[in-house]
Amino acid sequence: MIWSTNLRFNLDKSPYREAYGYLKNMDRKTYKSINKAVAIAVCEHFKRLEKSKNDPYFETREREDNFINRIVQAVGNAVEKAMPSFMSAYITAKLADIPSPVINDTVSENSVLKEEISDTSADNIDFDFVGE
Repeated sequence: MIWSTNLRFNLDKSPYREAYGYLKNMDRKTYKSINKAVAIAVCEHFKRLEKSKNDPYFETREREDNFINRIVQAVGNAVEKAMPSFMSAYITAKLADIPSPVINDTVSENSVLKEEISDTSADNIDFDFVGE
């Protein structure tokens, strides 16, 4: 069944002028049907009204969620860009504390050297820098 109706836009009023502008200027290659655009807009409008009626803080929470998502995304991008240089600086600083091993021929010095190396080995490096 097809139901036909007319739409009138009073171009002296802002919301009608804006809606008319969207419909008039929409890309017909991408959006082939004005009817479909109007139907989707009407459905979304009434769904949103229903959500707002059932939950008076819906719009506030939605704005907060969008704001938080933008912050998380910005921080994630910044961390992603900074991570390689941060990790190389962190690892270099941790490894710089390890004394350079010296090869000696005497048994006593080698045993002392082995103890020093085992105390400062890579197994003892705390890579859990997130909590610092």
